[in-house]
Amino acid sequence: MSTDTATADGYATGLLSKDLPTEIDRLRLLEKVYDPGTTAILDRLGVEPSWHCLEIGAGAGSIAYWLADRVPDGRVLALDIDPRYVEAEYAPQLTVSASDIADEDFPDGSFHLIHARAVFMHLPDRERILRRAVRWLAPGGRIVLEDVHFLPAADSPYPAWQQINGAWLAALAAQNIDLSWARRLPAALAAAGLDEVGVSVTPGGLGLDAVQDELLRIRMVQSGQSLVDAGLATGEQVKAARALVESHPAPDVSTYVYSAWARKPAT
Repeated sequence: MSTDTATADGYATGLLSKDLPTEIDRLRLLEKVYDPGTTAILDRLGVEPSWHCLEIGAGAGSIAYWLADRVPDGRVLALDIDPRYVEAEYAPQLTVSASDIADEDFPDGSFHLIHARAVFMHLPDRERILRRAVRWLAPGGRIVLEDVHFLPAADSPYPAWQQINGAWLAALAAQNIDLSWARRLPAALAAAGLDEVGVSVTPGGLGLDAVQDELLRIRMVQSGQSLVDAGLATGEQVKAARALVESHPAPDVSTYVYSAWARKPAT
């Protein structure tokens, strides 16, 4: 089994498995938090009606649908290792594929736009896959990559969150997720030969707003017992963290989503 395949299997069966009953709720909450920033970037880039778009890691489908609405004369290919939540019938220009981006390849110049959110951080061979994605872009095409940068759990002002968030980060690292890759995104795009590189950053964490608190509450429900079973946390620590989330504490930023974009030179 290749390293990339092992990572895909870990994602499919680990803390973020779509077999978990709350995963669809988590994905939809992520959409509520981060879609406004994503679509604002895509709007600024100017999606044309005839564009061919690739959505990598389609999740619950919101960005694939958004793109399909804007390319009536083009197409959107939505890839996910488990696309069960993405409705292929949403639009005739939308195609849904169950596939691992590490195993995919397309002819050079196939797409005018490539987007991925919370995907490349899962890929051990991300630089190689990024170079391949650059080949798939048409001259003048755009790529938008978004990933999560996690701040050290020990820096939280809340001991209950230090403990449980530290356990969560340890579990993610055990699934070969790079917790700091996102910060390197802009430089990686430039190193891949792209220009017009830009970046924006969206904070996440406790007490920022009701949607983010609900996202963290769902995360505790979804992963709490797994953290206990893995010996990374105790039941009491999980209980204390859930109580903290429900208390609506003063804001504590624990993540930044880096959204980076760039253009393939026209010549």
